[in-house]
Amino acid sequence: MKRVVAGALLLLLLCACRSDPALHSDRIAPGHYRLVVDRCHVIDQRQLEQDLRALAGKQCPDGAGALEAVQPIPSRQGTLLGECLRSGALRAEVRCKAR
Repeated sequence: MKRVVAGALLLLLLCACRSDPALHSDRIAPGHYRLVVDRCHVIDQRQLEQDLRALAGKQCPDGAGALEAVQPIPSRQGTLLGECLRSGALRAEVRCKAR
């Protein structure tokens, strides 16, 4: 019985300990990336756009152009207990500036 309780507690902790925001980038072509940001606790869309710009800056060390094709997508954040009541996600594309 103690193992079941310990296992349930561990599962609960793992569900609650998700990184926020979840950032992901895919290279489409040289210097062209598709970016996705997914947040559990979103205040407004500007917050997601700031996350996208920060991710673009990491992908483009010489500078990133404007975010293109920005669109909301379904969030994948959430847990069994539903503590992500204001989750949100955005996808965009960015082109890196050439040297």
